[in-house]
Amino acid sequence: MPIYTGKTIEEAKRAASVGLGVSADQLTVKVLQEPRHGFLGIGRRLARIDAQKVVVRKPKSPAPAKDVVKSQATKSATPAPIANKRPAAKPTTAAGDDLDPAVIKARHAANIKKVRTAGDQLVEYLQGVFKTLGIGTVPTIKAVEAHAITIDIKSPEPGRVIGRHGQRINAMEQLSNVFMNYHGAPKTVVMLDTSDYRERRRQTLHELAQRAETEVVASGQAVFLDPMPARERKQLHKELEDNPHVKTYSHGREPYRSVVVAPQN
Repeated sequence: MPIYTGKTIEEAKRAASVGLGVSADQLTVKVLQEPRHGFLGIGRRLARIDAQKVVVRKPKSPAPAKDVVKSQATKSATPAPIANKRPAAKPTTAAGDDLDPAVIKARHAANIKKVRTAGDQLVEYLQGVFKTLGIGTVPTIKAVEAHAITIDIKSPEPGRVIGRHGQRINAMEQLSNVFMNYHGAPKTVVMLDTSDYRERRRQTLHELAQRAETEVVASGQAVFLDPMPARERKQLHKELEDNPHVKTYSHGREPYRSVVVAPQN
């Protein structure tokens, strides 16, 4: 409860009047402590009061006539009709919206458009990077899918585009994947090729898998191959997955992750 103080009870009332924002005659006051002067200031105490605003009660409205009360009671006793709150079923296709061929086709077309748009920017980016390296190139989009794109890089110096053991073209592929991700086509697999290098590399990996199998069977020891991109590791795993004599697994971290060919038992 609000407590107000003053040197006198009247002063405490004035403080309450200011604090509550009403005149003194609109207060109900209860004296909690009488003031005392004391002797030379010793034992002096202030007046303390509890002050409240006067609550003005409004007169009650006259009770309604009996016939009116009876009429209202009759109306309230009549049950209101219950509305059918069941929501109307949404129209759907027989297979559902997600399986609607038209929806699937539209999404597929939209994904291809995003890949194509980002791919056009990637072509300019690649040409600029190779130019900085002093290599003349003409990158061209060869194939576009919903989440994949193949770019053929024509150059009078394909060996410099490829780099030692494919290190340069593989590094540019990794940069290209990041580029597509940041330019509106996330999770797009980019394949860069030049002078049919990828096809020749596939044949090389096939022969590498056969040589590794022969060495493992002959020596009984695991063979650690050179680091290579995920796509090439995948090919090696597939080449030897049904071989009864050897097994494969990947070892290390990107970009130095490699394939290990080990004895089956």
